[in-house]
Amino acid sequence: MRRRTRTNLFLLAMVALLGIAVVAELRREHAIERDPLTKIDPDAIRSLAVTCLACTPRRFEKTNGHWMMREPFAQPADDKVVTRLAAIVRAPVRYRRPASEVDPVKLGLEPAEATLEVDGTVLKFGTTDAIHNDRYVEVEGTIALVPDRFSAFLFEKAESEMASPPPKP
Repeated sequence: MRRRTRTNLFLLAMVALLGIAVVAELRREHAIERDPLTKIDPDAIRSLAVTCLACTPRRFEKTNGHWMMREPFAQPADDKVVTRLAAIVRAPVRYRRPASEVDPVKLGLEPAEATLEVDGTVLKFGTTDAIHNDRYVEVEGTIALVPDRFSAFLFEKAESEMASPPPKP
């Protein structure tokens, strides 16, 4: 067998192994998504409020299919930005335990770094796990560990969530 043929076969085998690894990772991520943080449908949410230790509290309401910021400003909100906040309720859970089994102070849940109130359901966000960088979330009497893909949305400035003004003619 020629050297070039061996090299090509080796590269083909590496590509096949990487493809198998990608498919395995996608299946693992899909399996995680079977256990969402809450059973709330993000599209059915009518009100949303965000508070955190180092940011201005924000409150939103959905009227006529669009999000309105009620606090700190009373004006239309950017629907895409608030929809990202609403999607947090369906974050995939990697680990879940009853709240009575863990110390909320050690996990940064007392006081919570941030809270998200969605139609009366309160989600408390704590610190991140040192190994996987997942965030601790307390909701409905349980402590969940979820991939931290959303904390930037919780700590946004209110100005970044406002709808852009319509273009001037």
